[in-house]
Amino acid sequence: MGAGPLTPITVTCRPLETTRTANSPCSWIAAATIEDQTYTATARHGAPNELARQLVAAGFADRPMGIRYQGLAGSMTYRSFHAAATWTYGERDQPLRRVRYKERPEGLFLGSGARQNCVSSPVADDVEIPSANRHETETPAQAERRRCDECDSNFLPARPWSRFCSPACRLRAHRRLARDTRTQKPATISESASP
Repeated sequence: MGAGPLTPITVTCRPLETTRTANSPCSWIAAATIEDQTYTATARHGAPNELARQLVAAGFADRPMGIRYQGLAGSMTYRSFHAAATWTYGERDQPLRRVRYKERPEGLFLGSGARQNCVSSPVADDVEIPSANRHETETPAQAERRRCDECDSNFLPARPWSRFCSPACRLRAHRRLARDTRTQKPATISESASP
């Protein structure tokens, strides 16, 4: 017999310890059995959310979703697994946080982990291929070097808008700018006060 419209979906999560590395956490497997069929999803962050996306795609009616993690006390409940499907967890260059889920373009990095394959789009007929002897004497590093606004040394910018060779130079320049701005304000005020 299937679950009623308000019967919560029970999800159990367990760690997949073999995927743990020195630099990243292990993947988690989320599993739920609905109408005698087991659905599973694997993710490093947000396995229950990935499972919720699978259940939405399978066409299940919305209902609460209760999640229990193996080895952890307590449980977590989403009032709507359809709402849970719209979220995931990401870290990139910031601490781990909840973010809106974005569908990946089809054909981009199929699979996961070491099995990832990059699928390129077909080559257009009007693509210009540069000749092999172009810029032989000039290396790309020399062509893109820039002078630091603070210390006047040459550096290879990490971004096109970079003005400083290091965070220390950037901080020195901003502190100098703040100091100069503070010293100019009293002079401006005193000049406007005098008749």
